[in-house]
This record gives sequence, C-alpha cells and structure tokens, in this order.
Amino acid sequence: MNIAFAASRVFVLLIIAAVVTVVLAAVIYRIVYQRKINRQLHAETLHQRRWLSPWAFSIIVAFVVLIALIGLTTFLAMNDSGAEKVPEEYRNALYEYEAYSPHEMTGYRSHYSIEENPGYTKTIEQQGDMTFTIFIRNDEFDHYHPSFIIYAEYTGDKDILYYGVQGNYYSPADMQMRGKGQAGSEFKDYVCVIGTSTIQSRFELTVYLLDSGLKSENMEDYAAASGSVELVVPVL
Repeated sequence: MNIAFAASRVFVLLIIAAVVTVVLAAVIYRIVYQRKINRQLHAETLHQRRWLSPWAFSIIVAFVVLIALIGLTTFLAMNDSGAEKVPEEYRNALYEYEAYSPHEMTGYRSHYSIEENPGYTKTIEQQGDMTFTIFIRNDEFDHYHPSFIIYAEYTGDKDILYYGVQGNYYSPADMQMRGKGQAGSEFKDYVCVIGTSTIQSRFELTVYLLDSGLKSENMEDYAAASGSVELVVPVL
C-alpha cells in the first residue's frame, strides 16, 4: 500500500471519529440536559445552579476533540516521517546474523573455513589485539549461502573468557534497519559471525572480549579488548 495513501486514509478516519465523538457527546448531553430541565420545572427548583446550554457544551467538546486530533496527527506524522524516507523494499527486506563459538560450527557451518571459502572474497583487518578475517559473497544472492562470514581472532596475552557482539544493518541513507546484540558466550580461539541481507546494505560489527564476569550497562566499559569492522553487503 502506498504510504501517502495509507496516511491520508488514517487522517480521514481520525476526522470521522472526531465528528462522531462530538455529535454523540452533544446528543447525549442534550438528552440529559432536557431531562434535568424538565425535572427542575416539575419540582419548581429553577434556582439551582444552571448547566451549560447544549450549544455551549457542543462548542467546548468540539474544541477539546480538535486539540486532541491535532496532537494525535502531529504524533503520527513525526513517527511516520522516518519510515517515509526509507524505500519500502528496505523496510521489508531480511536482515539477520548470528555469532558462533568454534564448538558451534557444526552442520552446514562446518563447511566454512577461516582460510578460504569458494565464491567469497577474503580480506583481513588488524585492529590492536584483534584480527578480523572477512568473507563477502561474490555470487548471486540465494537463501542457502550467507552474504558474509566474519572471523574475529584475539592475538593478545589476556585470558579471554567470554565474548559479546553488536551488529547493526543500515540502509544506503544510513538509517538503521536492524540492530541486535548478544553477550555471555564462551570464547575460545575465535568468534564467527555469519549474516545475510536480501538487499544491499551496510553492516557494522563490534566484538567485545571479556576476561572476567564483571558487568555494567555497556560491554565496552569492562571489555578487555574490542574491535569494529564494517562492510557493504552486495546483492548481485
């Protein structure tokens, strides 16, 4: 469905709901008001505090509903503004990745190697005590082969016990399409991150290596080592 059409439809529905609310409130108040007046006339107690006339009540209700309608449409417009900047194909695309320890490299994952993977271009990045070996798929996209494979190795002298990762996908306009983190997994030798995107995007990965069980709100506060890489996920 076209975004502009959907937004206009929501706006029309909100206006209809507002009009119905005002009309119902006015009708109900008029009925109650008329009964109240008739009761007072019958009991001859017109000296009691007078209610607002139905006309004045309708104006007040209409004003309150109008303010609420303006506030709601403004809120919806602010929430939709980001979505309108991202093409529909990017909002509906698949973005996924998982991180694995060596003992989890079983099944189809056991066929991948840190040395060579046919159909993938290999690059190596060194960041301090971390080495990233990156494989990006050359062949046309299919659902049976990942778009990329990243190995993160530690070359320092600390006793690394656990690892955590944070991976984010971005559209060409640098809007984050998906972000996911995971932590607390046992580290041994390396971390392997395998990911797939059904559309061309940018993937940013940060790996945190931990030498203790200490924790705080952010892994970067207590990581013994960390490193980040980014790559463009092509879709041929």
